This record gives sequence, structure tokens and C-alpha cells, in this order.
Amino acid sequence: MQWTDDLTVRLARGTSARALVLYLRAADEEGTSRRDVLAVLTERFALSFDDARLAMDRVGGGVVRAASGNDANEPDPVKDPLAWTSYRLTLGLPVEEDALEPSLEERATAEALLERARRGEPTQGTEDVAVALEVARLAVASEEPDRTRFFLLLEAATSLSVAAEACIDRLGSLPCAPEGSQEWVDGVALAAAARQVTAKFAAQPDPELEEQGLGLVGRIVTRLLGQCHAFVGRVMIESARCMQRNGDPGRAAGHVEAMLADFEVLLDRFEDDAPFDEDVIALEYLLAAVELSIEVGGSSTELEALGRRTKQVLGRSLPD
Repeated sequence: MQWTDDLTVRLARGTSARALVLYLRAADEEGTSRRDVLAVLTERFALSFDDARLAMDRVGGGVVRAASGNDANEPDPVKDPLAWTSYRLTLGLPVEEDALEPSLEERATAEALLERARRGEPTQGTEDVAVALEVARLAVASEEPDRTRFFLLLEAATSLSVAAEACIDRLGSLPCAPEGSQEWVDGVALAAAARQVTAKFAAQPDPELEEQGLGLVGRIVTRLLGQCHAFVGRVMIESARCMQRNGDPGRAAGHVEAMLADFEVLLDRFEDDAPFDEDVIALEYLLAAVELSIEVGGSSTELEALGRRTKQVLGRSLPD
């Protein structure tokens, strides 16, 4: 991977360069696997996989520069903020916490939407991503009576959906958000929040709302993060498993059928090269799709061959 002169990355709302550096330092000390580190960087901090690799490189670079004992090696805080933050924290120097939290106005708007829901008024939603995420956070954390909490979760799902559609509209003719853009970062956060709301629906349990919730996650992922097979594969398998669990194996099989065709091209890409990071994750989801198809619809020569080929490519994957 070749880095440019601009070594900045866009982080998820509510996170910061300081928090990212502290996480990576702790992960290194604890020997956390690369796979687990990447999961945190691409989900909690909403980095693309390329930006996640850049972040790991720059944080390590800051540690090395700090160890040199040469003040001239201090990284540029504007062009290389992660290395600069890492450098200062390594030396025990203060670094300001700069997490972008919801404003008082955004919190008030979120509370107003939830108050409408408590009164049983129709869901309204919001195009403001920060407000939608705050609505979801408060609804998921609510310990109010079941009926009230149900209405709060409905408002949260509506808010996340409206905000996601606003992000999609801003893309214009683009098929998905450019990696590292604000729409990309917001897409990761909106998908994560939609999963949390869906988990609450599933716990009630409410099979129909669970499927609708996962459908919202799928809409967000495929339209905003669709170039990342790892993200798409996860939500496709989640939805198919939900259909199977809710007693509709035929729909589950049909759901993964398109995924098999779309993901098979990855195998051609790695006929000679070994897959790495997100491609390994995507291929693991491809294998899961093959296994699910066999489980619900029975085996076939084509599925068996696809499964063997996927396992062969995964067997050549680069080590963690």
C-alpha cells in the first residue's frame, strides 16, 4: 500500500484520534489479533480497510519517532495527526480529546422525537445523521415499559432509515460512498445502530420486525458501503440466517443465491495472489453462503465445487 502526503483519516462521530491511538496501543500490548483489531477500526472507528491499515502504520510510526529521542522527529500534527498523537502519548505529553459529540441542539431534537414516540404519535424520522444516531442510542438504552420502549425503537428505526436515505441521495449517480468519505463513515455508524435496534426487536421476539431491521441494515450497507465485500457478505448471511431461523428456508436459500454469483468473482481475483484482510473475510462469508445453501436446499456438484475452490483460496491466505 502506497500512502500519499496526506496521512489523515476521517473517524466516526463520537470517536477521536486520541481514542484510536490508545486502543491500538492497548491492542498491541495485549497481543490482539490483526483480525480483531481491524474489526474495531472498521466498525467502532468507521475506517475503511485501507484507512485502518494506514492508522496502524502511522500509530506505529509515532512510537518509533518518539523512541528516537530527537525532537526534530515529531510528526506534523496536521498532515500526520495519528503519528503525532501517538508520538505525544508515547512521551507522556498531553493530547486534547477532540471527539465530535452531538450538540445540545441535536440532543434536544432527538429527545423531542422520542417524546413524540412516547405519546404514540406516528414516527417522523430525521435526515440529520447525528440526531438519528442519538435517537437510536437512547432508544436502545431505554429501560421504560415494554410498550413505550417498542415505540421508541420504531422511531429509532425510522430515524436511521430517513438519515440513511438522505446520505444515499447525496451520492447522486455514485453507486456507493467513496471509502473514507463522510457518507462512508456515517454509513458504518448507521448500519451499526440499525443492528442494535434490530437486536432489540429480535429479543421480544418479533420475527417480522427483525427481518425488516436487517433489511434496513442491508439497504445501508449495499448502497453506502457496497464496494466492500466483507461488509456486504456479513449482512447477507445475517439476513439469510434470520429467514431460516424464522421458518422460511426457501427464502434463505434464495437470498444467498445472488451472493454466490457476486462473490465468486473474488475467487478469480485470487487465482495466483493470496487474499488478505477484508478479502479473507469476504471469502469466509462466501463459504458460509455455500454451506447455508447446502444446508437448506441440499448439495449439488456446483455447490460442492464452489466450496472446495473457496477453501483452497482461503488456505493460501496471508497469516494474521
